Amino acid sequence: MSEKSSSSGSDEDVDPEPSAQHVELGGVLSKWTNYIHGWQDRWVVLKNNTLSYYKSEDEREYGCRGSLCLRKAVITPHEFDECRIDISVNDSVWYLRAEDPEHRLQWIESI
Repeated sequence: MSEKSSSSGSDEDVDPEPSAQHVELGGVLSKWTNYIHGWQDRWVVLKNNTLSYYKSEDEREYGCRGSLCLRKAVITPHEFDECRIDISVNDSVWYLRAEDPEHRLQWIESI
């Protein structure tokens, strides 16, 4: 009996911790570039509390085009656009749009 309780207790302790500590998410989000080019699809990766973006998933091997450490970031869901997230760190602001409100929520919860 004691073997069963200790093994089930240890399984419960072991399984949730790694997934909670190491969140990784990758996918396409639109990023506001400027008034000439507007919204551009970018491959965005959340790993080790850092948000990085690449021109596309295929171009990850060439390195990221930008990254934000999320430790002191302020994440603001847009007031009117249900797909948009604004992420601010110091003077840097990224304006991002998910394909739908559900994907936006997934990104917000992961961040």
